[in-house]
Amino acid sequence: MITQEKSKYLFEYLEYIDSNFEKLTIKDNISETEKILVWLACLTEEVWEVSSEVRKMTKMSFNQKKVDSFKKEDLEDEIIDVLITNLLLAKSCWISNLDEAISRKIKKNNDRGY
Repeated sequence: MITQEKSKYLFEYLEYIDSNFEKLTIKDNISETEKILVWLACLTEEVWEVSSEVRKMTKMSFNQKKVDSFKKEDLEDEIIDVLITNLLLAKSCWISNLDEAISRKIKKNNDRGY
């Protein structure tokens, strides 16, 4: 699904965003708690944007112009925004070993039968 090269690039990008967080935001002196809340708010916003694109794609929107404007690339972009924001939230919540967390969660899911 994602090549090793793109994975490396993604994690370099995440490190850049995390390292430059204060420069990228308007507010100064953001606490660790505020940073977590910022990423949670951003995640909520990004999920809403995915939802909006899915409604267009499935023709479940109330607006024909929105349905007609659907582009698969827009949906892909929004889904990747959710992925990026989730990873930034995880980093802010001190989840440093994603490999271990992913393996543990997959094992739990497998044990549940899905």
